[in-house]
Amino acid sequence: MRAPASGVPDLPTLLGLRSPIVAFSITLLAIGYTVVIASTAGAEVIESFWTAQLSALALALAAIATSLLIPADPLPVWSGVILVLAALAALALAWWHLPGDGGQWWMQMTAPPAMTAIVAGFMALRGRSGLAWLTLAGSLGVAAVWTVDHGAPLSQMMPMTNRVLTTVLPATIIALMVRPLMTLMGALREREMEAVAVEAASAATLAERDGRLSMLENDARPLLEQFAAGEPLSEDQALTARLIENTLRDEVRGRGWTSEGVRWAVRNARSRGAQVHLLDDGGLDLDRLTAREADTLHGELIRTVTELESGTVIARILPPGRDAVAMLTVIDGEVQHRWICQVAPVGLHWAPAD
Repeated sequence: MRAPASGVPDLPTLLGLRSPIVAFSITLLAIGYTVVIASTAGAEVIESFWTAQLSALALALAAIATSLLIPADPLPVWSGVILVLAALAALALAWWHLPGDGGQWWMQMTAPPAMTAIVAGFMALRGRSGLAWLTLAGSLGVAAVWTVDHGAPLSQMMPMTNRVLTTVLPATIIALMVRPLMTLMGALREREMEAVAVEAASAATLAERDGRLSMLENDARPLLEQFAAGEPLSEDQALTARLIENTLRDEVRGRGWTSEGVRWAVRNARSRGAQVHLLDDGGLDLDRLTAREADTLHGELIRTVTELESGTVIARILPPGRDAVAMLTVIDGEVQHRWICQVAPVGLHWAPAD
């Protein structure tokens, strides 16, 4: 059983089973079922007749709708079995509450199997051809019991259930031909979406890299040209050079902490004389980190370094396999404070270390 990737239609949708046309057709069939039963019932039928017929129709429609709406594909076996039993129960309920043999009795008799046939057909199209044929066998079984119970010949079983047979056979053939093609189409669409996502990520990475190169060029080029010309650097220029060096080191050693907010907060803290060390030992899968989790991870570091006037901050993403994913250590003279970031049911969560 395979779940489609996000944004990729599942197989029932690709087959058109959830389209408005299918829903409209089923609605028309249900109306036709009701009209046939009502127009052929006569005035002598009792209230239990309508209760049974409408209950059978409701049960069959529920089985049809459920067979379409269950997202897993192929349809889960036990779900399919329950739907088949529901369809057969609806069939039996409708047949056993028909009035006696009359001029229009066959129209009434062949209306309920039409609903059963839809369930059987959807079983085949949802990848459960065995259950579709089981529905046919069950329909024959119900018909056999009915004929024996009503003293009719067993040969009457076939005309009673021919609508189910004429639906199951073509539905099975169509499913065998179409489902592999639809599966291939879904896989191709999934790969296409993955390729688009990779391309978008690559474009974002290139844009980020170009932006960083442009920033470095604007900051570093004047210093390099002045240094190459043999001119001494001022104290402010030397500080700028050290900040550029530290920023480059952060992006190599502390990749998991890279963000515009962290970059400027750390730069400002270093300008005030504080020391900030960013380390990434690979304990976080950055490609799977959500925007909310990234905000939580980086937000605590930004808050800490923004409040820092002196001392040292060591921000470290821990190696894989640890209870925590990151740690912040603030050293101010002889005093040390530590916070750890752990994975919680609602996402990442910072707490003081024990």
